[in-house]
Amino acid sequence: MRFSLSTGTFYPYPLRTIFRWARQAGFDGVELVVNPEAVARGGRAVRTMAGDQGLEIYSVHPSILPLPGWRERRGGMEPTIRLAQEAEAGVVVMHTPHSEDLDKGEGLAFQRRIETWQARLEGGGLRLAVENKAVRAEAHRHYALTPLDKLRAFAERYDLGLVLDTTHAATSDEDLMHAMAVFNGRLVNVHLSDLGGYGLVRHVPVVGPVLAEHRFPGVGHLALADLVVGLDRSQYAGPVTLEITPLAARAWWPPALRRRLAQAVGWLEAARDGDGPRRGP
Repeated sequence: MRFSLSTGTFYPYPLRTIFRWARQAGFDGVELVVNPEAVARGGRAVRTMAGDQGLEIYSVHPSILPLPGWRERRGGMEPTIRLAQEAEAGVVVMHTPHSEDLDKGEGLAFQRRIETWQARLEGGGLRLAVENKAVRAEAHRHYALTPLDKLRAFAERYDLGLVLDTTHAATSDEDLMHAMAVFNGRLVNVHLSDLGGYGLVRHVPVVGPVLAEHRFPGVGHLALADLVVGLDRSQYAGPVTLEITPLAARAWWPPALRRRLAQAVGWLEAARDGDGPRRGP
C-alpha cells in the first residue's frame, strides 16, 4: 500500500506548501481536492508541482466547497474528470446520488452520466470510483446505494472502482473488516480517519459530529490498525489516504500540523508492520 494525504484538509493553503508538508511527513502522494488554485493552474501544472516534491497524484476528489462550475451535483464532475486526466491521476472520486430509486430522478441521471463518462474514458488511465455514503440522518439509510452490497453490485455493473471511507462506514454501523471484504477486488482507495474520542461532546447537535468525525487514526474507537493489517495481508497496492478535518489537523498552526502529519505516518507504518495499536496524534 501507499500512503496518501488529502489536500482538502488544508484547502486554503497553497498547493506547493501542502505538497512540501506531505513529503516532509513521509507520504508517497496525495489526493488532490479541487480548489481555486488547482482550477487556475490546471492539472498539468499541479502534477509538476507534486512531482517536484517526489509525490504522485493518486486521485482527484471533487471540490468540498461550493466552487462555481465545479460543484459535483451541478455539472462539476465534467471539469473534475478533465482535471484528473491532465494531472495523470489514477482515480477520480464520486459520491452516490441522494435517491432511493436508481430508475428515476437523480438516480437515473447518475447512471446516465456514468455511462457517458465510462465511454469517454475507455482505454485511458483514469478510473471512476464511487465512495460509500455517510449516514447522518435516517433518510440516508434508504438511499439506493447506501448499503455496501448494493454499492458493490452497482460498481460491478458499471465497472467502477470503490473507495472505502472508514468514518462513513462507521456512521452506517458497518464493520470495517466486513466492508473491506465486500469491496475486495474493486477497492482503489481508502479514506482513513477515526471516529469518536470526544466523550459526551459527540451528542451535542452540529458541533458533536464535526468534532467526532474524520479524526486522526488511533484517537477514536475504530479498529483502523486491524484494517491496515488486513489491507496489507490482502496485498492491497492502492493508496491509503489520510482524510481528516482541519480541526483535527490543527490546520491554523503549521508547526503543530506538520508534527501531527509526521505522527500519523508513523502510526500508519506501525500498523502496517503489525506493531500493534498505538495512540494517534
